[in-house]
Amino acid sequence: MRKTKTIVLESIAAFVLALVLWECVVRLFRVPVFILPPPSLVFQTAYLNAANLVPHIASTVFGTLVSLVAAAGLGLAVGLLVGYSQSASRLLYPLLGGFHALPMSAFIPIFVVWFGIGTTPKILAGALIGFFPVVVNVVTGLRTIEPELWDMLKVSGATKAQIYRKVGIPRTMPYFFASLKVAAGGAFIGNVVGEMIASGSGLGYVLVIATTSMDMPLAFSALTVLLILGMIIFISFDVLERIVAPWAYRNG
Repeated sequence: MRKTKTIVLESIAAFVLALVLWECVVRLFRVPVFILPPPSLVFQTAYLNAANLVPHIASTVFGTLVSLVAAAGLGLAVGLLVGYSQSASRLLYPLLGGFHALPMSAFIPIFVVWFGIGTTPKILAGALIGFFPVVVNVVTGLRTIEPELWDMLKVSGATKAQIYRKVGIPRTMPYFFASLKVAAGGAFIGNVVGEMIASGSGLGYVLVIATTSMDMPLAFSALTVLLILGMIIFISFDVLERIVAPWAYRNG
């Protein structure tokens, strides 16, 4: 609990320091508001537009969480399959690598054709972007089992399934949580880009409206909210990892 509070306080302190530096730079160099508004104006704009921003924030958060859950669940399942089965590894891993080279955001117009304008295209885009880091990290975690340890457990009578369940999956947990932190960013990107292209709600939609009307304080309000949401999710996964896989932290 004390470590969790420390992480939260350090993150808040870093965020506040960044805001102070931002404010000082804008004031010192007299940067025009239409180029870079000071954070004091950004937060004032967010406060004045809170009633309009809240539904858009809720839309982005909902889409991102659904994308992240889908990416984590499917990525974990596929990663465990590829890491466990040599046949699945030879069949799927190169194919997954090829798909990963494709720009996932480019699929949004295709999803719009398939499912129409709304939340589905952005959720699918976010899930696709978050899926690949999870798969790769889970497979990497399973493949870190040392050959000597594997041979010793086999000699001791452990089956392949037991080795993976008792050693492989726990070994994979730090990699899995690391991938979730990356996947969370991907889920945000997919959802925001989807909202900018094919949605009438969400913070991505707010960014489009704000930039087309040259309302930079409102645009940076949306970006700041995205930054705060990203920090919350990142810290949450970090805390959860310390609870589920404390052995990954040598210094506590």
